[in-house]
Amino acid sequence: MSSELLPGYSTKTFTQIFESVNDFVYGYNNNGFPKIIDVANVMTLYYLLYAKFGNSPIANYDENQFKYKLYGIIWQYGPTWEKRLDIQTKLRALTEDEILKGAKTVYNHAFNPETTPSTGDLTELEYINEQNTQNFVKNKLSAYSELMSLLETDVTAEFLNRFNILFKKFARPGTYLYVSDEEE
Repeated sequence: MSSELLPGYSTKTFTQIFESVNDFVYGYNNNGFPKIIDVANVMTLYYLLYAKFGNSPIANYDENQFKYKLYGIIWQYGPTWEKRLDIQTKLRALTEDEILKGAKTVYNHAFNPETTPSTGDLTELEYINEQNTQNFVKNKLSAYSELMSLLETDVTAEFLNRFNILFKKFARPGTYLYVSDEEE
């Protein structure tokens, strides 16, 4: 038999508002904002928010306003976060051959073409008289150095920090709850 004194806050915590990932996904899908990130990333976001803010009391007394602020942040910054995740996944999946492959440059020249291209026209001429190509191959050190400069160890922290404004800065209990598992 045990008893303990638990803190009580004047507002609910993240986990009290979203008790499960299903509650969060349902709220995301039914909030009025356009759905711009896929459901797998919405679920991942729930777990990330749970890990960072799970027991944090929300800053708003109005839970609906809290939710709309949360969905608004997802709508504003979620697509960029999702694209950055995608790009990092693709960069990490590159093979050594793809990393070493450089640019290819093609130079064409046509003497007296039958058509008259304008200087601002990007369409190619119908025929050519000469063609020169250059194929570049990167050395391993340069190729890996370039890849390393593009890889990011964390593309999520900046996005998660956007949610800081939704939670109390100084979460101190306003009340205490006495909890006992004894039967009276």
